[in-house]
Amino acid sequence: MTWTAARIVKLERLWAEGVSAAGIADALGGVSRSAVLGKLHRLQLLGSRKPASAPRRYDGPSLAGTGAGAQPSLRPAPAALARLSEAPSPPRSPWREEVFVPLLGTTPRPWLSREFGECAFPVAGDGDALVSCCAAVKLRSVYCQAHHGVVFKPVSPAIQAVEQRRWSQAAERWAA
Repeated sequence: MTWTAARIVKLERLWAEGVSAAGIADALGGVSRSAVLGKLHRLQLLGSRKPASAPRRYDGPSLAGTGAGAQPSLRPAPAALARLSEAPSPPRSPWREEVFVPLLGTTPRPWLSREFGECAFPVAGDGDALVSCCAAVKLRSVYCQAHHGVVFKPVSPAIQAVEQRRWSQAAERWAA
């Protein structure tokens, strides 16, 4: 592919309009995004756009296969307009909502006012108003038995035995 004067003019115009390098490559046809970026660099246009302008895809017809005198329409395709009007749905949380409810028999308190040995699992609030479970914690954990099972997947007995040995050895070293 050669960079003809017409292709360079179209490149400069699309870049000035805020079309992304990939969008320009699609519009020109027969050229890669890297080739477009290389040409923009050689033309010293890469720093010419305002940093606040958001790049966008070119949704018009491709120049590949069109005649030399043909002028493609720069109006976005109806399918592209439909995609823009649809709001993306937020991803589903891997957490079940029922785990964020205080356990029976516990007295949840603000997260920062909990005592040592109390569960740190959040059951309500957000930010400074975060409330933790405050049930008694499982051995060597910051969570109670119920919330430890939510946060961590079960460990195989072999790995659990290795961990137990490591904790015992560490306790012996600390005691010495």
